[in-house]
Amino acid sequence: MVSGQGCYTDDLTPGDCLHAVFVRAPHAHARLVAINTEFAMSAPGVVAVLTGTDYHKSGLGDLSCESMTARIAGANWRRTPFPPMVADTSLCLGECVAMVIATSRALAQDAADLIDVEWDPLPAITTMEQALAPGAIPVHADHTDNLCFDVVHGDGARVDDAFSAAAHVVHIRTVQPRIYAAPMEPRAAIGRYDQAEGRYELVSSLQNPHSARRLLAEVLGIPAAQLRVRTNDVGGSFGLKGRYYPEDVLVLWAARVTGRPVKWRCDRSEGFVADFHGRDQEAEGRIAMDADGRILALDVVTRHNLGARLGPATGVSPNLTPRMLCGPYLIPAARIQAQAVFTHLRPTTSYRGAGRPEATYFIERLLDRAAQVIGIDPVEIRRRNLIPAEAMPYRTAMGDEYDCGNLPACLDRAIELADLPGLVVRRENSAERGRMRGWGIATFIEVASISNERMEVRFDPSGKATIVAGTCAHGQGHETVFRQMAGEWLGLPLGEIGFRQGDTDIVSYGGGTYASRSITAGGSALQVACEGIIARAKRIAAWKLGCTEEDLDFASGHFARRNANESITLEDVAKAAYATFGFPAEFGAGLEAVGYYQTERPNYPNGCHIVELEIDRETGEISVDRYVAVDDVGRVVNPLLLEGQLHGSIMQGLGAALQERIQHDAEGQLLTAAFTEYAMPRAAHAPRTIIADHANIPTSTNPLGVKGGAEVGTIGAPPAIASAVNDALGLTGESVIEMPFDQATILKILKNQKGCLA
Repeated sequence: MVSGQGCYTDDLTPGDCLHAVFVRAPHAHARLVAINTEFAMSAPGVVAVLTGTDYHKSGLGDLSCESMTARIAGANWRRTPFPPMVADTSLCLGECVAMVIATSRALAQDAADLIDVEWDPLPAITTMEQALAPGAIPVHADHTDNLCFDVVHGDGARVDDAFSAAAHVVHIRTVQPRIYAAPMEPRAAIGRYDQAEGRYELVSSLQNPHSARRLLAEVLGIPAAQLRVRTNDVGGSFGLKGRYYPEDVLVLWAARVTGRPVKWRCDRSEGFVADFHGRDQEAEGRIAMDADGRILALDVVTRHNLGARLGPATGVSPNLTPRMLCGPYLIPAARIQAQAVFTHLRPTTSYRGAGRPEATYFIERLLDRAAQVIGIDPVEIRRRNLIPAEAMPYRTAMGDEYDCGNLPACLDRAIELADLPGLVVRRENSAERGRMRGWGIATFIEVASISNERMEVRFDPSGKATIVAGTCAHGQGHETVFRQMAGEWLGLPLGEIGFRQGDTDIVSYGGGTYASRSITAGGSALQVACEGIIARAKRIAAWKLGCTEEDLDFASGHFARRNANESITLEDVAKAAYATFGFPAEFGAGLEAVGYYQTERPNYPNGCHIVELEIDRETGEISVDRYVAVDDVGRVVNPLLLEGQLHGSIMQGLGAALQERIQHDAEGQLLTAAFTEYAMPRAAHAPRTIIADHANIPTSTNPLGVKGGAEVGTIGAPPAIASAVNDALGLTGESVIEMPFDQATILKILKNQKGCLA
């Protein structure tokens, strides 16, 4: 990958390939009055121009949402139409209204510029406050308001009793800004259609090809077997490419219409308006505490800006945030009201952490504020309320059962590594350089590893093994870790094990990669497959060695006969399994095994992160100096890959806290449509020092004992950084400054502080 040898979707251009460019709605809300494609049709190189009206006449379907769970959203959440191309009214910026297909991308773009669209702009709702205001016009005309769902969970009576008896009641409001995943590889898609077989093929950068195939088959109105979906290398995703997009449908449709392959790739600025966004959530609530600072009850309202339509994964964060608001703490009673709101913005989707960062940020900021109000050290207030190890398994007030963990041990180890006694001297050194130093802490627990998985191990006639993975890596290193695991179990050299993923014609079924599930579900299924290989191979080895299976031991890739100097390698057993003559018919042909694993219960990674940062008094610039991360991710399979996940997730959490925010004007026009406006973290923004350690307790929820570890930084970093910023600035009071804590925000605070001093 680093040397440029990867193969991404945009690296592929089939012979006789056509190229697609989309004309998109330039308004957040507008009626399409007329569209003139005459000049585009006659432009050089143009093969076809398709519009929303054409799509409507095609009989193809809408995109669907499959992420609203009965546990949170209930059964009465409101569906929305999601046509891949609109023919009448556009409900958000960037919706497709026409598709130009030409012999080159440049010619398609030239022709697209010739399409004349007459729009009637309509009032746009760009904030949840506007959407929920009395008399607000519904985003969807067939709805009476702008709520997708509004549900309350928990024991309200018990919560009310706790607040009436509380010694302290603390209230805050937090905002999670809308952000953009910005993977290194923008989205791309290539559609093919075989007229003779009536079969489609999609090549796209996806996290979950089998889910995409199932959903696309519904849109196309065909059996899933008539569609092949495959991915090549995927340059990052973070939830952005979790299911499918309108463009995936449209290139397949265009391939059928033209009879030739059709390719589309998204440029970076187009991605800001065409891709789904992340986060965009508000939470407001209060906590009841006794005189000693122990939590009695939690009462919170969460609001999630869904955007204009429900994409496949739009419901993930609104459903996970309420579940995880109790965090790692002993909270006897909770009442959580969850609201999901429609606006005239792009749909939201899951973004790394998906709901857990939002929940953690709120509860951690609330505890920091409570520590100020009551006069307790922020470490001590957490220590008093953390779930002790002996209380595990522990069922939260929202119904999640944490199976294991030693949260106080994570806290203690993080405090030790952070060297808080030395903070006094470090503050003095910072002050001498015109900088204010602050420290912050976040303890958290998250939920990971859901759904089922299927993995195969296949030996070929030459005796070499290949892993056929139902997971689908987009940068996690599955090619390494799954080979490592199978190599250990089967006694084979890693370099001689093949690896295939991301092709629905080769991989019979797969759950894809998301929610830190791959090692739990995929690894457990791979273990079952390897056990199946050994069991089948032992029968063949016993036949080859003229003994019973009970006479054989297996170790380091060899079957050895006890009390005899006879053995046979697994490779030779595999070769024998493909013998043309003389092989016992009852054995069947070949050596392969399928492993299936159903995740009955999720696991709960947890940890404690501590940050020290400096703020320049003159410029407001924030520099993260020290970052301590102590995490419990269960059994660690590959420490180096885990460390990479930690570093990457910390940087994404840092970006969300200090820089990233999608902004719109009052009419819904995007103000941050390129990296010149949307600030991404760079190497210079990385913490000067990252100190990582583990307090791992293997989970019993899966045979490997692993917990998800890919999202800890995006969960722990924002509240820890927020806490450190508040400490450096000496902020007190109920209000919480909103993320991101960029230089402009910090300078404004510093200016106000100077004014007060004056």
